[in-house]
Amino acid sequence: MQKRFTSPWLIWGLGASLFFSEYFGRVAPSVMVSELMHDFQVTAFALGALSAFFYYPYIAMQVPVGMMVDRFGPHRLLTSTAIICAGGCLLFAFATNLATAQLGRILMGFGAAFAFVGALKLATNWFPPERFGLLAGLTQALGMLGAFVGQAPMAWSVVQFGWRHTLVIVAISFLFLALLIGLIVRDKPYGDRKLNQPQIIQISLLSGLKLVLQNPQSWWNAIYAGLVYAPTAAFAELWGVSFLVNAYGIDTRTAALGIGLIFIGWGIGGPLMGWFSDKILRRKPIMYASAIIGCVIMGIVLYIPHLPIPLLFTLLFGYGVSNTGVATAYAVSAEINPRPIAGTSMAFANMASVIVGAIFQPIIGWLLDKHAGVTAQVAHPVYQAADFRYALILLPVCMLLGVFFAKLVKETHCRPIVQ
Repeated sequence: MQKRFTSPWLIWGLGASLFFSEYFGRVAPSVMVSELMHDFQVTAFALGALSAFFYYPYIAMQVPVGMMVDRFGPHRLLTSTAIICAGGCLLFAFATNLATAQLGRILMGFGAAFAFVGALKLATNWFPPERFGLLAGLTQALGMLGAFVGQAPMAWSVVQFGWRHTLVIVAISFLFLALLIGLIVRDKPYGDRKLNQPQIIQISLLSGLKLVLQNPQSWWNAIYAGLVYAPTAAFAELWGVSFLVNAYGIDTRTAALGIGLIFIGWGIGGPLMGWFSDKILRRKPIMYASAIIGCVIMGIVLYIPHLPIPLLFTLLFGYGVSNTGVATAYAVSAEINPRPIAGTSMAFANMASVIVGAIFQPIIGWLLDKHAGVTAQVAHPVYQAADFRYALILLPVCMLLGVFFAKLVKETHCRPIVQ
């Protein structure tokens, strides 16, 4: 009976499904902006800060998560943290004040911190190294698909059932997934069969962290990931829907569909670019192209007004496809440090990939308030397209800086360069 449940694709797929599901809670505020601002009586800055509470534990836990996954394996960690995500969703759903909502976001972020690294660790344990670029892209693609579900379908659910009932449904999905992971997922193939090549050394937790932090390549690659993903975290995960509503006069559900196309593009581009990178045995061309094309498209979307809606949505989709250089950076992170500490190395890159966006969410809210002249005493603030364009200027600049840091990253040729 055990053999029936040891398909590498099933094992990895269930782990990656938690990364898919955590995006529901992560991006949910983007389609609830007006409802949350009304119910909690807050301005754009306060809403950005509330959304960012998800990221504080997510970021803080990344390196500890990598160390824990390397040492204890992902099975039990993914099971328990799926339950924690469910608890955070329920707490947020029933919050009657801002402090309770913030605590709910903290719990969601803490539980979600284990999802991506845990799924990639399962990939390294159950698949050979030459599949890793593809699997990193597929894992990120599932997350982006979850983000898409967290946009247009969730916007529909919010209209039909309200934002509180929608989050209760999300919590139930986490509990169901926790049950499946607990029953089916295993850390390694039975018999301790090594599909990812022999690990010739064992490295302690602190020694592994020290090796990652002392490697300059870890920093250049992580900074690149953070700069290139920042516009997605700040724009697609929070402020993009509101920008489209204000700049183009479309309703929230249509705007959410447009932003959702970014994540659909990610879902297609992630595995495609991962496969292509593995095929040509090079990582850096993908990283360069991602930063340059993303910068150009983001600039067009933000600063060329009155684009036809079909063209606008096509550009948003193209931006999502181009942004998949971040997944390539995750593959690089597993190749620039010894394989026994791949989890710690990937966690470090993942931490950087969200930290800039987490910082920018409230900063953009503050810039919105500043440009619109909104103060904390304004009960129902109104923002114009010009306010958003002023606040969002940071995003294309981030991607331009990403080109510079891509130059500092060594080409790994899709193989571990440190043993």
